[in-house]
Amino acid sequence: MEERLTVDQLKPPDRKDGYPLQTPKWLRRVLEMIPGSMIWFFVLSPVICAIFGWEKIFVLYISYLIIYWVYRGIKFVVGVALGVKRMKRDMSTDFISKCREENSQRFDEIEYIYLCPVYKEALDVLEPSFEAWSKSDVGAKKIHVIVAMEEKTAKDIQIPSFNILQKKYGDQFASMEYYIHPSSIEGEAAGVKGANINWAMRNYVQKLEREGKDIHNYLLVTCDCDLRPHPKYLSAVTYKYLTVDLPDQKYYTSAVYTLNNNIWRVPVLIRVQSTMLTLVTLHNWTTEKYEMIPFSNSVFSSKASFSSYVVNLNTLKEVYYWDPQLGIDDTTFFWNAVVRYKGEFKGEEVYLPSDSDAVENETIVKSYKSFYKQQHRWGWGIIIFPTTLAALIYSKDIPLNWKFHMVFSMVKNYILFFTVVYLMTVGLDLLGVFSKNYAYSSAAYNLPTAMSFLLSLLVVCNGFLIYYRRKLIPIPKNWPWWRHLLDFGEIVLIAVQMLSFGFIPYLQAHTEMMLGRGFKKNFYATEKTRMKKSKINV
Repeated sequence: MEERLTVDQLKPPDRKDGYPLQTPKWLRRVLEMIPGSMIWFFVLSPVICAIFGWEKIFVLYISYLIIYWVYRGIKFVVGVALGVKRMKRDMSTDFISKCREENSQRFDEIEYIYLCPVYKEALDVLEPSFEAWSKSDVGAKKIHVIVAMEEKTAKDIQIPSFNILQKKYGDQFASMEYYIHPSSIEGEAAGVKGANINWAMRNYVQKLEREGKDIHNYLLVTCDCDLRPHPKYLSAVTYKYLTVDLPDQKYYTSAVYTLNNNIWRVPVLIRVQSTMLTLVTLHNWTTEKYEMIPFSNSVFSSKASFSSYVVNLNTLKEVYYWDPQLGIDDTTFFWNAVVRYKGEFKGEEVYLPSDSDAVENETIVKSYKSFYKQQHRWGWGIIIFPTTLAALIYSKDIPLNWKFHMVFSMVKNYILFFTVVYLMTVGLDLLGVFSKNYAYSSAAYNLPTAMSFLLSLLVVCNGFLIYYRRKLIPIPKNWPWWRHLLDFGEIVLIAVQMLSFGFIPYLQAHTEMMLGRGFKKNFYATEKTRMKKSKINV
């Protein structure tokens, strides 16, 4: 049985609640208020501009957004098209041969750890994932399976499931074992996998080191328990690892992250969001992977790790694993590593699909409730803004211009983009309500016309997106003609989703942190259950 530790022994030794130990409380509160304050400024900007007579400034900003969004729309289609092309290329590539040609000795040394965090998931969720990993082309005998269990459900649910899986797959994998994360460690975030996988990997690394193993020879795969990778995923990642510069200061992931396991069974707005997540992720990797910065001829990747990624086990130890005091594990891991490696930590992608579950519950109503709670938890990912900013303040060996660039990347990705759709759809109407000067101006006539042009152009872009989306997310066979029409019509629901589930829960999370709930410890663990009626939801 694992030794019970305190949260001080499980968290990074130089951090408390994600902040450097020397960070005073007043500074923490100031930094926590910045994201929410900025977002609320943009949300209320139509009213603020009307009150202070800044209508021209607001009109100029909206005009810029219109032009920029046309550019983004075209770039988005190009990015997705490139991604589909690269996916076809990678799926036909023999990465095993390429790895051996590059460095056969190093390839033979590398072993893999499949870290599988579980809570209440049943065998019908877990077994397809184990089956997929067992078919990896690197050979299941090179994969060590670590199941990270929670104490509350281990005895009744997960240990019996583990025993069944071990009986079926134990001879196929290099090893299979589990660790039970205690539920009584005060100060840890609950309802998320971060503390769970942190406990499992700290204990597993200690075991390997006691056995005299070189942890640098292990590549760790961390993902949700429902993820089913392409058979070539690990060999493609390994080839990247063997060929890039500073391979241990990178994380590796699939650019083709789909939720195809149940995409056609979930309610429509969840499907719309899940589809856009796949397309946006692919576009980001193909066209926005790196941003140039004027420092040491280097590039800084603002693409934070998301859900599933691979990292060297020694790298994980050097950055002190995942912070169990924070409710978000993947994004906080990325920014923590960026700071600790002085900006020299970034992502590398492969174009082989990995399939996961979209949010699903027993009924449509329960599914939407679960979806909202998941998006609210994701919204708390904004905690990386104050914690990273505090770390940058106390990091003396990172140039000031690079610090500014990193902060700008966070502002752009987590704050500015968050308000674009809201302002473009609601902002002008609000300005017209509160400002007579704008209501009777030429801009009040011309801007809606420009918006109509934008929407028309985006409809054309969406036609191409539907074509490429079907390459990534195959539709069910034998659809009637009317179901194809409904599928095309789902494009118009993107704006609805971005103004509802893609906006409100995030605004709630940012507001909570702004008002002093910066150390939220209890989150909703997304249930991975199946709808009672297995059908295509329209």
